[in-house]
Amino acid sequence: MILMSLIQFKKELMKYSLGLILFSFFFLIISCSIISTERSQSNKSSKIFKANSELDNKGKYVTSVGELRTLIVYATFTDDISTKSKAWNFSKTQLPAWTKKMINSTTKLSFPNENLTQYFYEMSRGNFMLYGDIYPKVIIPKYNQKHYKSISDVNYEILTRLDDEIDYSKYDNWSKGKDGKYLDVPDGKVDVIFIVYRNFENRLFFNNGWTGSAHFYLTDDIVTNDGVKITSGRLDKGSGVQSRGGKVGFTYMKYVLAHEFGHLLFGAGHIENTTNLALMTGGPVWNASRGMHSWERSRLGWTDFEDIQLDKNTSIEIDDYMTTGNAYRIKLNDKEWFILENHQKLSKNDWAKDKGVYIFHVNNAHRFSPSVTVECADGKWDFEVDEEKQKLIKTIPNSSGKTEMNFRKTIKKKSYSCYKQVYADNSAWGDANDAYDISYNNIFSPVSNPSSQNKAKINFAIEIKERRDKKYLLDVLFNDIYINSVPSKPQIINIEQKEPTKVLLRWFPNKEPDLLRYNIYYSLNQNDKLKNFKRLKININKNKEEINLSSLLQDKGKKISVAITSFDKSGKESVMSDIIELTYNSKNKKWDWKRVEEY
Repeated sequence: MILMSLIQFKKELMKYSLGLILFSFFFLIISCSIISTERSQSNKSSKIFKANSELDNKGKYVTSVGELRTLIVYATFTDDISTKSKAWNFSKTQLPAWTKKMINSTTKLSFPNENLTQYFYEMSRGNFMLYGDIYPKVIIPKYNQKHYKSISDVNYEILTRLDDEIDYSKYDNWSKGKDGKYLDVPDGKVDVIFIVYRNFENRLFFNNGWTGSAHFYLTDDIVTNDGVKITSGRLDKGSGVQSRGGKVGFTYMKYVLAHEFGHLLFGAGHIENTTNLALMTGGPVWNASRGMHSWERSRLGWTDFEDIQLDKNTSIEIDDYMTTGNAYRIKLNDKEWFILENHQKLSKNDWAKDKGVYIFHVNNAHRFSPSVTVECADGKWDFEVDEEKQKLIKTIPNSSGKTEMNFRKTIKKKSYSCYKQVYADNSAWGDANDAYDISYNNIFSPVSNPSSQNKAKINFAIEIKERRDKKYLLDVLFNDIYINSVPSKPQIINIEQKEPTKVLLRWFPNKEPDLLRYNIYYSLNQNDKLKNFKRLKININKNKEEINLSSLLQDKGKKISVAITSFDKSGKESVMSDIIELTYNSKNKKWDWKRVEEY
């Protein structure tokens, strides 16, 4: 009897011990998933990342130097089930795998994912580390969307619900001293938290089509169980970033969150017309924030420009901008600059549509937000709007016009820019002819299109001389500009056919004072590359603005391509103009033509 009781006791003890082990193991898993970075971050001496202690901290509302620990929370409404998404299938319990990769959990210099941590580490050139925790479960608000007046009510509900599970004091690590400088000590207020929604209706975002916002719009501060506040109010007082659009997926959300966090670094406002070429981009295309522009990195002290002396001719070699931070500045004065960046797309954060040297004209350069014009190598143009068909049409070159990246017009509440809804292509996003190189467009001068004319009335030219692997050799000229540079690319107007034997190619005259003549090149083979074009053996006087092509148009069964170059007195020749393709139309007995910009 005693023996049986002893055996039974041992069995019960083994069950209890096994249960205790399983419970401990389960608790360990839950604890690790919720506070996964606690152990790795508790000992500061174990951190591998180390910022430059001598770098000025220039973040406006949040630190731009050192490390910043944050929290990301994901949420979805139960009535969002109708929103279809492959990136984030509707679920009350499961988060898609990409959500857990959005940020690194430690400050180790290892970036298996091109996420927010990697983005800011690369953009800061190793001076800033954004890392932190990801709440492991999807948060479901208590009610459907129609119950809430605005998203601020939902944010308040989510943050207070999580107070029992999350130690918010872990996200209070910075403060500002009386002198306005950042201190690596807590101030009793959470630095920044991200809330990412799968989706919600415009009404909750105050009837705006915003994708995100750099504050929670809380009506009151939240005093947490951990003794810190999640604050409400404007950018300078808020504690977080909110965004919808999780349904689109990882890459989209990475750049949206980076952009909204950028408002904490820079303040309110956007850098318009820099689609795919900056972080704080605005219209005409939204949600196209990418790798930072050199103006942005310089503003935060993350890179320094190499300034070009204004009173002398200089040769420079420019490396890939995004990976090296190498950018040149022509600083005409404190408010007006020209900036040169070489985009070779070596970084995954470089979304430039072209490879080569980008030229930016910056006004109000002394403050955020500056006015930036991408001086696209394919020139400035006149545009027409066909209101009946609701189409935008590019007509003729005009160095005082607009580029495909910055044209905007609204007629009867209909917006017109260079995107496919109303235009032939999506050039508002940038295209393959925006950068300068040695073959497409190699000169930017006071008489080129676009031109280097400026408010400061300082004449200069930039000539792309040579490509050296991923680098470019350039001449920046302030003295004897035209003697020392090639003539500019001729600007073709159109083809005009007045009669069967009179098909005129027309162009705007070049304005270089040392211009000698124009050369005509042609090809009867539509697959010919530029180097295979033949020169028509006639010299066209510099004062001419048109030529009759009828001698080339004898074979009506063939497609003919023509282009012109400008030629100066010292024997320097420009790159070819845009190519004009002509095809005979047997129905109307005329030559149809089109402009070919990409070659």
